[in-house]
Amino acid sequence: MEDHYPGVDLSAAAQLAPRRVTRADVARLAGVSTAVVSYVVNDGPRPVAKATATRVRDAMDKLGYLPNASARALRSGRTETLGLVLGDSLNPYFTEYTFELVKAAAKRGKRLLIGDSRQDQSIEAEIVADLVERQVDGLLFASPHSRVETEHALGVRGIPGVLIDCPAPVHGQRTVGSTAQAGTRELVAHLASHGRRRIGIIIGDHGFGNPDPRERGWREALRDAGLPDGPIARVPFTREGGYAAGLAMLRNDRDMDAIFASNDLQAIGLVRALHESGVKIPSDMAVGSFDGTEEAAFCWPPLTVVKQDLPTLASKALDLLSRPAGSEGIHVEVPTSLITRASCGCDPSIKPERPPVEMLRRHHIF
Repeated sequence: MEDHYPGVDLSAAAQLAPRRVTRADVARLAGVSTAVVSYVVNDGPRPVAKATATRVRDAMDKLGYLPNASARALRSGRTETLGLVLGDSLNPYFTEYTFELVKAAAKRGKRLLIGDSRQDQSIEAEIVADLVERQVDGLLFASPHSRVETEHALGVRGIPGVLIDCPAPVHGQRTVGSTAQAGTRELVAHLASHGRRRIGIIIGDHGFGNPDPRERGWREALRDAGLPDGPIARVPFTREGGYAAGLAMLRNDRDMDAIFASNDLQAIGLVRALHESGVKIPSDMAVGSFDGTEEAAFCWPPLTVVKQDLPTLASKALDLLSRPAGSEGIHVEVPTSLITRASCGCDPSIKPERPPVEMLRRHHIF
């Protein structure tokens, strides 16, 4: 027989190659049947005595046995993975939200596969197709395209979907979101309570709806306070958008004395514009924003915010995957909270939610 690999002893190479540890190897070492090993690995369908299960797991550890996830998925029809489609993973809000989703999924024995569409609808379609091909058990959507083009969330090839950043019901869909309108109304009313009489808004150009609930909350708060509508700027949900909006609003409205930004990134861009223009915060201009990320707490001055409850949002989103949407859809709303800091004019000596000294000690800085 012709040797296709001259100079290589194939029999010796085969002996050196590591052999995959099998379920039979584990059963032999533990002194049980392969069926018992299967029950331990899959946590059923039959119960296994605690001492026997411990012996099986010890044998698995000793041999370095790794269960075949693909084979298990074929048997159960579940991969124990979920797909998450983001529109902008660089936004600190979605970074923090993703972290909470990963933790919530892990508690349920699941892992997340994450794709970033970069706000491009065609890229999002490719990501969804790839996740479907990987047979994920559920799809989570956090992108503006998914809020408008919601056919994905109806269930791609029977895979349930949830719109996770959606503060209002969508017909036929599973949706979860914060009380954005009520939260914004509370913050703008708080700005008015500081004596601010000309309150503007920076709102995203692809938001929650038309009109965006944050815009509705802003208008309601102004009406309740007997104030006229202030200036409005529609820009992207970015630092650059907030910066450009801030400069334009300062040029066009000299009476404005407060601004609400529809997310923390816009607010941080706005703060830079105010600093560069010599406008003092909060004496000349009060500032507040929506989201409540860590970035807002470390801005200067620290931002007064409408904070979203990300751990609860993440948990509710995963719970929704197992609930039927029905023809009308199903929506879960999570309350926001107002956190006052120096940017609105509140006493800067108010203790932050997390004492700095405690935080420094936790990170072993001293």
